[in-house]
Amino acid sequence: MPSVPAPEVSVLVVAYQSAAFLTECFTSIAASAAQTPHEILLIDNGDGSSEAFARANFPHVRIVPSEGNIGFGAGNNRLAAQARAPRLLLVNPDAAPVAGAIDRLVAFSKQHPEAAAWGGLSYFPHGELDPSNFMALPTPRDFVVSVVDSRPLRRGGLPVGTKEPGPVEVLSGGFMMVRADVWREIQGFDESFFLYAEEIDFFARIHALGYAVLVDPAVRVIHSPGSGASMSGSRLLYLTTGRMHYARKHFSKLGAWMTGSAFVLTAAKYAFLCPVLAKLKPHDAERLMQLSKGWGTVLRQRARWWQGYGSRSARG
Repeated sequence: MPSVPAPEVSVLVVAYQSAAFLTECFTSIAASAAQTPHEILLIDNGDGSSEAFARANFPHVRIVPSEGNIGFGAGNNRLAAQARAPRLLLVNPDAAPVAGAIDRLVAFSKQHPEAAAWGGLSYFPHGELDPSNFMALPTPRDFVVSVVDSRPLRRGGLPVGTKEPGPVEVLSGGFMMVRADVWREIQGFDESFFLYAEEIDFFARIHALGYAVLVDPAVRVIHSPGSGASMSGSRLLYLTTGRMHYARKHFSKLGAWMTGSAFVLTAAKYAFLCPVLAKLKPHDAERLMQLSKGWGTVLRQRARWWQGYGSRSARG
């Protein structure tokens, strides 16, 4: 029997009702890592359908037993504990690395072994750059400014359009490669974050130890948001709760209060202004009303997010 080479990268996939996306995800991983020995590990945080689909159609995928919906960070921690490679690559099930992307990213990591993590650029299917690329580590001021500035949070590194690799502050949790030894050193994700902002906390702790985080813009991944509900009240509640949890962990009491107040004002802006704009822009009315409804949920349910994930103890 020919020997199977030890994996150079362990690909970690946390699935949640993701069966419809796994074929493209897994086949893209294979094409993007054609020259790199790798393994794929999956954990199902949903109803079991993703695990069943993977078992039936992709027997080479290693299944880590589900513990229910334990959150994105905790799911990746369970996968990382079973991974065998010196590099861990987190890939969202609704993400598809382009051909050769993982091969190039592994080569990039070998060129820069001093870094703790490496990433590429994420694009939406129609070619737009995903705003989640290399965000900055946020400050209270960033959230206050966001009340009047609807653009994504401040960027933490490379300028738009750059073709040269360089350092960044935060990589998107949907596609990022991390040294396994550094992962163990910082004990992976802080599981007190259930969903959203866990990667920001992760990279805040990496930077606190003095490690570099690098991006090669030639490494590309296509991200097709699987939920189709980016402006839903449920998603925006989780997003706001995750960011508030980060604020309460990393900011002063005043900074956390400023951040929470900024979220209230942001929610009120969208909830009340969007219906007015919808009348003036009928071609965009549906999207504007979805925004109004989603942020209206955040505004009405402040008690659900004001303390962050308060009942979950933070660490790190």
